[in-house]
Amino acid sequence: MLTAPGRDKRPMFAAEEINEFYLENSPSIFPQTCGLLSMLRAVVGPKYNGKYLHSKIQQLLGDTRLHQTLTNIVMPTFDIKLLQPCIFSTLEAKSVPSKDALLSDICISTSAAPTYLPGHYFETKDSEGNKRSFNLVDGGVTANNPTLVAMNSVAKEIFTENQDFFPVKPMDYGKFLVLSLGTGSAKVEERFSVQDSSKWGVLGWLYNKGTTPLVNIFT
Repeated sequence: MLTAPGRDKRPMFAAEEINEFYLENSPSIFPQTCGLLSMLRAVVGPKYNGKYLHSKIQQLLGDTRLHQTLTNIVMPTFDIKLLQPCIFSTLEAKSVPSKDALLSDICISTSAAPTYLPGHYFETKDSEGNKRSFNLVDGGVTANNPTLVAMNSVAKEIFTENQDFFPVKPMDYGKFLVLSLGTGSAKVEERFSVQDSSKWGVLGWLYNKGTTPLVNIFT
């Protein structure tokens, strides 16, 4: 939302509006259920159905495509059909039509954390009209820290002599400036022990005391 074009080619949202958006919509995106119903839902399907989130993203972003972002962005996802990362970037979208997906499809995909939200399927077309299919989940399963993904994308552009990055050399990481913005740090607390986890099977790793240990480890 910070890079999607709004009116007069300005960002759709200002940074200060993101917190308000989250507080207003999070109860509908992540509805809370307790007890046995919550446990059963976590076992047989994703914890949240994603319908409200999907509709909200599609409503806001409409037909906006990746190449239209106001600044160059990189978003990692993971294709569970191909079992390999699928990285979307504004720079690549401008030269590879099949990677110039709807921004809404990419956002839904990169937020689809396994066990929490359903994966996302969509199709694109190349310059000759051939279809390309994507079966995606959250890129955090393979690139939880996207900084290296972004740096790799920049290095790739430098290798191809993109003049936007001249005169920086591909491996000259001393010229790279990384600004990391987060939402704070959670209180450090002990979660699991080897003594407990050694008794877990598939279900134990997927659901334990209201959390998903396997996902917590990835994130």
